Amino acid sequence: MTVPRVRTGLVSLLLVVTTVVWRRGDIFSGSLDPVVVSKGALSVLALGLAWLMVASRRSSSRRLGTGTLWVLVVLLTASLLGALGHGTLVATGVIVVRLVILTATVVLVLRVVPALQFLASIVWACAVVAAVAAVTGLPSSSGGRLFGGVPPLNPNELALLAGIVLLWTAWRTVLGEARWRNALVAGASLGVLWLTESRTALLTVLAGVAVMALQLRRARVGLVVGALVVGALGSLGAVLTGAVAGFLSRDGAGTSTLESRFIAWSAARSWAESAWQWAFGGGLSVKLIPVEGQWWNEQLLDSSWVSALVQAGLVGLGTCVGWALWVLRGVLRAPREHRVLFSGLVVFLLGRSVLESGLFDATPAFLCFIAVSLLVEGGSRSRVHAEAAAIPGHGVGLLVPPVAGPTRTPAPAH
Repeated sequence: MTVPRVRTGLVSLLLVVTTVVWRRGDIFSGSLDPVVVSKGALSVLALGLAWLMVASRRSSSRRLGTGTLWVLVVLLTASLLGALGHGTLVATGVIVVRLVILTATVVLVLRVVPALQFLASIVWACAVVAAVAAVTGLPSSSGGRLFGGVPPLNPNELALLAGIVLLWTAWRTVLGEARWRNALVAGASLGVLWLTESRTALLTVLAGVAVMALQLRRARVGLVVGALVVGALGSLGAVLTGAVAGFLSRDGAGTSTLESRFIAWSAARSWAESAWQWAFGGGLSVKLIPVEGQWWNEQLLDSSWVSALVQAGLVGLGTCVGWALWVLRGVLRAPREHRVLFSGLVVFLLGRSVLESGLFDATPAFLCFIAVSLLVEGGSRSRVHAEAAAIPGHGVGLLVPPVAGPTRTPAPAH
């Protein structure tokens, strides 16, 4: 493996490690404890390594748009203004700084690394973290949902990492580049996803795979036969073991767990106490919302969109909605090699964000979303098309595709 790939892999691993939780059930309130300081130090280290990569390869700088950065500035500014009026400026300020460092690191790496190579390194980092967390969490999760051990990921966050890896293997399959190693990775990812019992993640990752499959030009006989065999065996196993019924009715609550989310969503509609809070929210550090008429007094905001309304107000929510639509538009204009992967990821991330929070926070979901956003905007489009044309045979490697040479749009001949 070349030095640039090692550096990219290290930076990506640091990015994923610093965006997953290190303490289960803990909500940041603004205090600087050893965990917060350690994550901050590793984030700065990743930023420094990314800057060194740019400094050593200025001659091969790749074009990257800035529209995504302006959208993010609007969102973060709205949250800071909301935090100023809500009294959470310090805690929100720390989260904003983390997001700025994370975004700056992604921008720097993408300035010198091909799009698919960077995304491959992110997938590799997600696979490593998910594998370690799942293996170390298995002994304490027997008979229940799979939690991460080290790091102590909750089931939904572990499912997010597994879903990203699974979508990567599905992308390889659609492009006709699947190998037996991909089947092993896909099987392990699906197993972790199933053991977490995260219904939202499973349904949305299947939706992402379906979107990818629709872009399949010509299915190989082996792929069709294999899919039919796996589907038949899976259906038979589900019927005989009752696994699907158990999955849908975990903890005896079934799909009624949506009712608790509706309670928080309903409370969010009347949460603001002033026009200022309606416009700008209460800051990114607001994760809990007061609820009435229940035996509990406050509840976690289990939706990235409801969180956007509470944390950044109508200005922030409108910005996020426009951002998502803008990214979807850019995905449709990407070259096929990239569009297949981007579409699956975006469907998964946006679908999951309806019932899960974290899309607009320092999380692995935000890391993937902002990377795709930067790559599909108009300012990056010529660079992505040039990279797609430079891929030998328009194929990709298992996790790290071939590195294309410096890509600059040639000047028109006169």
